Amino acid sequence: MKATEQEILTAKLFFNAAFPVMRVVLKDSPKMAKTWANVTAIVQFIGYDDSGNLACYLDFKDGDVTVVQGMYEGKPDLTLTFNTVSKMVKMFKGSKTALPDFSSLGKGLVTKPKLLLNTILLLLQLMLMMPTVDPTDELKKYLKVKMSLYMITTALSTANKLGWEGISSWTNQPDRIYQFSVGDIDNPQVACYLRVKGGNSKAGRGIYERKAPFAHFHFFSIDGALNVLLKKRDFVGSVEAGDVEIIGAPEYAAQLNDIMAVLQDLLTKL
Repeated sequence: MKATEQEILTAKLFFNAAFPVMRVVLKDSPKMAKTWANVTAIVQFIGYDDSGNLACYLDFKDGDVTVVQGMYEGKPDLTLTFNTVSKMVKMFKGSKTALPDFSSLGKGLVTKPKLLLNTILLLLQLMLMMPTVDPTDELKKYLKVKMSLYMITTALSTANKLGWEGISSWTNQPDRIYQFSVGDIDNPQVACYLRVKGGNSKAGRGIYERKAPFAHFHFFSIDGALNVLLKKRDFVGSVEAGDVEIIGAPEYAAQLNDIMAVLQDLLTKL
């Protein structure tokens, strides 16, 4: 079965933008950090498709993970396969009916049951980023905000590099920094950025220090960032309520916010 262009784009966004934020969970969640502290393993994901299979693998080592695009050259410790890219994308979006192929699940249960269980539990942590998940636990609030901002900035850059028309023309700007920060503006709890220049783009972590941001999305607190991510108010209402301020070019910030909303739908709507 051949995947649609949108399904292929969404799968690549998950592999390139959502999977890397697993590092946030492994570093900032004490429970997950303990679970993966002494694990060395390769976990492969494959979505089969008539026009070419989509694959990436997770390289776990010493409490950290590296996401690598493509097929692992050796023998993975665990391989989760999907007979269609569509099914794979639906599972990543949280569908309860879309699962890896039973053959790969069965093999994992026999050969690496603990690794399979822990991988599934780690994947479930990504569900924190879903717009319907409204955590009350302080750690989960922090994780949701940090993961979401890291993911969306990387997804924006990835979508641009993949030629997605929703952003490709917008990035044709002079060298500009779109900064995101949460909390104290000089010492933020979370910070990341998107750099665009002449159609190119790059996502980064922390505060960009080589030049002042062209537009700065400054969320006053974790709760304020959550209000925006959960769309408890429209963006203008969030500004008026004191959840977020835009420092710099509000018209370009509004354009970027609209693009982010479309990308969020791509990654969450079933």
